[in-house]
Amino acid sequence: MTEINNTATRRVLLAAPRGYCAGVDRAVIAVEKALDHYGAPVYVRKEIVHNKHVVTGLEKRGAIFVNEVDEVPEGSVLVFSAHGVSPAVVKASEARGLNTIDATCPLVTKVHREVQRFAQEEYDILLIGHEGHEEVEGTAGEAPDHVQLIDGKDGVANAKVKDPKKVIWLSQTTLSVDETMETVL
Repeated sequence: MTEINNTATRRVLLAAPRGYCAGVDRAVIAVEKALDHYGAPVYVRKEIVHNKHVVTGLEKRGAIFVNEVDEVPEGSVLVFSAHGVSPAVVKASEARGLNTIDATCPLVTKVHREVQRFAQEEYDILLIGHEGHEEVEGTAGEAPDHVQLIDGKDGVANAKVKDPKKVIWLSQTTLSVDETMETVL
């Protein structure tokens, strides 16, 4: 039997721009379908995805990206991005009579439901994520009196826990497992 010694150099090529997750793909499709059904303009709260090529393509079709609900004309169509929104954003949209389409990623929605559940049980919720990120803002907005943002391991020291037996940590879905575990361990 002959042993083969393969010592050839291998390279890993990273695409630029890189692809995105199924939740974002679903949200992009939601914007495209809204444009097909309602016509332009369709407003989108925040960037649907952090990918300039996709955003530019949607803008060319008539999507208008806004930061806040009050930038959208009353009665217009507004799509919530894959990153999700807080209940306050939903309420503000309803107050303006907007026709909303919730394109929140199902994984983000799951985290929102966990926040609601643990808040009802009076847990302190440590949310590991990046300050200012749309997903973190939406998730924290589900139960602001119970959620504390932990942005990196330095943030752990600032966490205030009422009852060590009633504390849970959740993570921003777009963080890598490694990045999350650096904070947790």
